Amino acid sequence: MVPLEPWEKVFIKLVGKQKSYADIDEAHSLVGCVTCHGGKEPADFELAHVGVVKDPSVDAESNCNPCHYEIVATNVNSMHSQLWGEQTAIAQRELGADKDHNNFSQCAVELTEGFSNECTSCHTTCGQCHISRPNSVAGGFIDSHKFKKTPDQTNNCMACHGSRIAIDFEGHLEGNNPDVHHTKYMKCWDCHKESMHADASNIPTRYHLPDLPKCVDCHLENELAPNDYHTEHWPKINELTGDNDGLSCFVCHSQPYNNCNSCHTKDPISLNEDWWQNGYAEAPGETDVHIGGGNYREYPDFKIGYNYNQELHDGKFIVVRHIPVVRDGYSPWGHDQLANYDVRPTWEYSSPHNIQRFTPQTDTTGGVSCGANCHLEVDNDLENIQRFLWQSDVDTDYPDESVTNIPVVVDDKLPDTWQKP
Repeated sequence: MVPLEPWEKVFIKLVGKQKSYADIDEAHSLVGCVTCHGGKEPADFELAHVGVVKDPSVDAESNCNPCHYEIVATNVNSMHSQLWGEQTAIAQRELGADKDHNNFSQCAVELTEGFSNECTSCHTTCGQCHISRPNSVAGGFIDSHKFKKTPDQTNNCMACHGSRIAIDFEGHLEGNNPDVHHTKYMKCWDCHKESMHADASNIPTRYHLPDLPKCVDCHLENELAPNDYHTEHWPKINELTGDNDGLSCFVCHSQPYNNCNSCHTKDPISLNEDWWQNGYAEAPGETDVHIGGGNYREYPDFKIGYNYNQELHDGKFIVVRHIPVVRDGYSPWGHDQLANYDVRPTWEYSSPHNIQRFTPQTDTTGGVSCGANCHLEVDNDLENIQRFLWQSDVDTDYPDESVTNIPVVVDDKLPDTWQKP
């Protein structure tokens, strides 16, 4: 066996009075290196590294048991480990709206094999949350080789959830402010108390997970009631239908957020890293951010859409985000068209992590009502029109998605007296 090249070696830095790995992580030092990583000890360099496994937690059932058996037993089917939501999205756009991830294996073999070869590279392992940065951002220890019970927000949570959540939360979009919860020094787990290791094998998407954070977990309803705007817009239950005719909190309190379009998978043969190629439409606006080749776009926008699924989300009107999907997005895998592409909107419910008390929607400077920034019956109604998702927006900017987004456009859902585009 050829000795490891310098860039293949792992350097565990000892600091202060540390003399060995036992001083870095007392508990796991009792297990020993070879128990998890393989190899032989003691031995010369070449023999010691025969069969070494870089990330033992890829096979957590073998290497993280028996110490963490309860977590391992459920985590193997967790949302983070299996990407059930992505499987549901593919299954529905290929097989029909009544399908979910349980039907994913019925999809064309090009989709199932492509998913296994490419999408699973985003799966997390125990080590990529509790020891190092994820492979998707080039890895690297966070605190030498110390195991951390709580993942590091910057190096773990935001390393994966970056282009949307991290950019929102820290206020990196031009013109935005950081999320108020960030400026109050709150961390992800202050709100996200759901079990990250929970078995989600019967849960189709992340929004179906139990114990997801809600604004009212902290901002109690009786605290919101004295505010005239809250009283008028949330919650507002229709006595006839039982539906919530109010607004999602995000409609008023979020800022513009990243949207994406024209995303394609990699070519499995050439392993083309330029996986965002061959898009068909340019995103609207002069502030588009172009990343990579082709027509892939990430761009800031803010759109209010209609909530057609109140069993899953509160409010008649919600904030929607354009997601990075196209009809032929899996063509590099050999699957040219998703057979039921139109059964699921490409403008989907969004929960931006960029909350502010005062946003362009709630700005009452000069004593004006916040309705002046949203309603379509005031002097600036032409500006306010841009805040909503209309069928004409979809027809113009995403002509191939005109049918699929009918459930979320607001054309016939707003008061008849309001101005329409």
